[in-house]
Amino acid sequence: MPRYFFDIRDGTGVHTDDVGLELADMNTAIVEARRALADMTRETLLGSDDTQLDILIRDGADGPVKLAVSLTTERPV
Repeated sequence: MPRYFFDIRDGTGVHTDDVGLELADMNTAIVEARRALADMTRETLLGSDDTQLDILIRDGADGPVKLAVSLTTERPV
């Protein structure tokens, strides 16, 4: 089973996933990334800072980025 790595990019930088998850395929990895982004969004919405969140899925430790899922929250001025 292939291993997928989920790097997180937020306002503090990029947090590289060195462990990854063994998943059936890229579609399963996308579902997992969406679930994780939804969880992170709930936490972010409780804060007061404007935030950009990205989950970058790699298919190997040094493999290419396959998908970026993003959410941006902005406070009205």
